[in-house]
Amino acid sequence: MESSNRTTPHVTRFGLYWSGSRRMSWPPNSPDLNPMEHIWDLIQRQLRAQTPSCPNISILRDRCLDIWYNLSPVMYQKLLASCLGELQLF
Repeated sequence: MESSNRTTPHVTRFGLYWSGSRRMSWPPNSPDLNPMEHIWDLIQRQLRAQTPSCPNISILRDRCLDIWYNLSPVMYQKLLASCLGELQLF
C-alpha cells in the first residue's frame, strides 16, 4: 500500500497561504482556548480557599462535586464567551 503524504507541513503552509488564512500563535492544545481548563482552575482555587483541608480522598471528591454542582450557568457562559473572544482576535 502506497502512503500519500499530502498533509506535510509544507503543503499545509502552502494551503494556508493560498487560502489567505492566518496561523494562530497559540499551540493547538492551549488552555486559553479550553473552557474546561478554566473550570478546573476555578475548582482548584475554591478547594484551596476551604479550611480545613481535605483529610482524605472521599472528602476531596465530595467537595469537588459540591463545587461542580454549584457553579452558575452564567460562569459557564462567560468562560465560553471569553474563549470565543480569544478566537475572534485573529
